Amino acid sequence: MSSVHDEDDGHDEDGVHTESHGDGREAAPVTITDVAEAAGVSIATVSRTFRYPDRVNVRTLNHVRAVAERLGYHAQAIRPRVESRLAGLISLTVNDLGNPVYSQIARAVQRECSRRNFGLMISETEESPDSERAIVTRAIPHVDGMILCAPRLPDATIRKLAQSRPLAVMNRAVGGVQSMYADDGPAIMEAVDALAKLGHREVTYIAGTRQAWQNGLRTNAMQAACRRAGLRLRRTSCAYPVGPESQEAFEGFLARPTSAAVAYNDEVAYAFMTFLEAHGLSVPDDVSVVGIDDIPMCEVCSPKLASIAVPRQELAREAARRIIGQVLHSGDDALAPVVLRSGFVWRASIGEAAR
Repeated sequence: MSSVHDEDDGHDEDGVHTESHGDGREAAPVTITDVAEAAGVSIATVSRTFRYPDRVNVRTLNHVRAVAERLGYHAQAIRPRVESRLAGLISLTVNDLGNPVYSQIARAVQRECSRRNFGLMISETEESPDSERAIVTRAIPHVDGMILCAPRLPDATIRKLAQSRPLAVMNRAVGGVQSMYADDGPAIMEAVDALAKLGHREVTYIAGTRQAWQNGLRTNAMQAACRRAGLRLRRTSCAYPVGPESQEAFEGFLARPTSAAVAYNDEVAYAFMTFLEAHGLSVPDDVSVVGIDDIPMCEVCSPKLASIAVPRQELAREAARRIIGQVLHSGDDALAPVVLRSGFVWRASIGEAAR
């Protein structure tokens, strides 16, 4: 069984080239990741260039070889994989199947896989990097490609995994690996501008887990939006996953309340509205609330929840298309991240600031 470690030991299964400094010290070795980044292709494409050159189009083949030669990278002879047939299976890992976001992503990936005659293996990591590492490592011998959705693993580990199988990450950007995510910034700006026009002067960001790459992105977007709109921004402690930590974050809000709040996601926003109601506060009369994700619940809760609509199903379909394209050697080898814009959906959970 393959194993994955967070730290790179300086060696590469496809070969390395080490140069020496004039003082006798050795420079860092040129690795397959270096070649991939310099060539602007995936690690899997570089690996195929040296393992299976007949499976790479001529232009890409020549380009990768030229970059490798320029960097001083020379692949060692590697025994081809014994298996000659594809498994016909793609792996998808998600953090929480109870979250409607992930179930919608899984459904979109499943449909695209079925359309291309591939099966799909879905695994839940429960927000644990250790569980995620173990699940993916066990899956490698049995699947043709992998999609990691909002992975919690370090970038170095993900890049190492990408040397084993075609791999894409969703809701995260990892250098040297096919990445796709939503740009929430413009939609968050629109939501904050709407709150400012309604007379709000302070807003609280109800934060997600620090492990989530998206939480950092959304925090930065909130800071930029509030600066532009002239609103004061406060931030709670981690409120996701919803549970005891959420209650602590919500109580922190009550200690220093603002007239508006934007939550890390819709699950947090709904739990927050329930908390406010239990403490005698009304949405939106006392506090305006905005969520992120625009899950179906937003339309049926009371009041209906304003939210940032994330194009997750489009991203999921594109992830499946690209992975299957890599597996069949028929896809685009370009490594530029796929970025789709989110949109703001105004609903009844926001209103004029209380006087």
